[in-house]
Amino acid sequence: MARLYSSPPSATPFSEAKPQLLVAWWITLFSTCIILLRLSGRYVRVEKLFIEDRVVAVALLPLYLRMACIHLVFVYGTNNVDLDGIDLSGQDVRRRVIGSRLVLASRIFYAATLWVLKFATVEFLARLGGSARKERYTRITTGLRWALGASFLAVVVSDLAECRPASHYWQVVPDPGPQCRQGMAQLLTMGISSAAVDVVLVIFPIPMIVRSRIAPKRKLLLVLLFSFGFLTVGVTLYRVARIVQRHGDQVVRSTWASVDILATTAVANVVAVGSFLRDTGVKKVRYRPGGDYGQSSSAAADGSRRWTMGTTATATATATTTAAAAVEWEAALQSRYSRASHQAQSKTAAAAWARDMDSTEGDDDDDGAGGDGVRREPSKASTTATGGNRPVSPAESSSSLIHPYQRASRASAVDAGDQFGDPHLLRPPSPVVQAPLRR
Repeated sequence: MARLYSSPPSATPFSEAKPQLLVAWWITLFSTCIILLRLSGRYVRVEKLFIEDRVVAVALLPLYLRMACIHLVFVYGTNNVDLDGIDLSGQDVRRRVIGSRLVLASRIFYAATLWVLKFATVEFLARLGGSARKERYTRITTGLRWALGASFLAVVVSDLAECRPASHYWQVVPDPGPQCRQGMAQLLTMGISSAAVDVVLVIFPIPMIVRSRIAPKRKLLLVLLFSFGFLTVGVTLYRVARIVQRHGDQVVRSTWASVDILATTAVANVVAVGSFLRDTGVKKVRYRPGGDYGQSSSAAADGSRRWTMGTTATATATATTTAAAAVEWEAALQSRYSRASHQAQSKTAAAAWARDMDSTEGDDDDDGAGGDGVRREPSKASTTATGGNRPVSPAESSSSLIHPYQRASRASAVDAGDQFGDPHLLRPPSPVVQAPLRR
């Protein structure tokens, strides 16, 4: 451990640290775009978020808390600098004290961001292992959850327990010593834990992929995607070596921490985002007349479409779509029954009109007078639209009337059915039978 600690690095003015600060902000925003792309793509495809998607969304909180701390650390500086020959004012000392305190918080937020993203990968593998129905996969994912929790606790303890007393963490003058300035214990603990967990997350899904029944090209592609996790292992190992070489310089340390966050974000989301780009994986089933809702389609390696049994999310989407189709069908039937009832009422009204016609003709024979000597006037509802006094059948006055002595055509019935739904779902209603007009 004595070789890890060294003399403090030279002070870096803020004007020279601005490019690294811009890189840190750019990486933070780019990581945010990757996470939002995953969340929006998942919701568009299945209209829900899986557990791992919600976990990835949680990573945005420590990501921006860390960036807020790092911004002030770049501006204020820390106590891990060589102050020989530098005349510090009281304000400069206070600002470096604030920066040194924020460094401790930023390291915890940095670890929290990485561990939340790793936990999202574990939850994805747990769902993958659950679909394989292997008990050993469940035990392994449970062990990974415990390992993540224990390693994160170890990182936090190493960050806060390396220096005693704790106030020396932010002491500027006199020099508190390298053990309180450089934070090498936290660097090694986090680097080793992160690399070990990443190796396990890469190796764990490979046996499931190899034993699956998918095409060989597809297996190779998935193995390569999961092997992308070795990128974070390489970044972590190089970061640790680089920071030790630069005597724990905080600008270098924060810059490589941002690079590590970007690599971890890409690895945690590459499988999900890749499935969106290839149009594979779980997606909602849209309603198609005569379609098979128990299956979902996926793209084969040769570009053709093949049908595979849907997952639990697909089955849920299928049930929802089928229920919606049933509601539409019921509404269409109710519309048809309403039209049939209207036709029956029209027939009843036509019969009543015919009886009234007979009575009217009898009255006309008596010069318009009834048996009681009172003349009956025809009602307004029974007069014709042309201004005549001849009573008109309710069926004849309907807007669907084509000709007074013709029945409604089958084509007009189909057109009427189009107003209520798909004509393929409903048979054309029976044509309206017009009552014959009596002269």
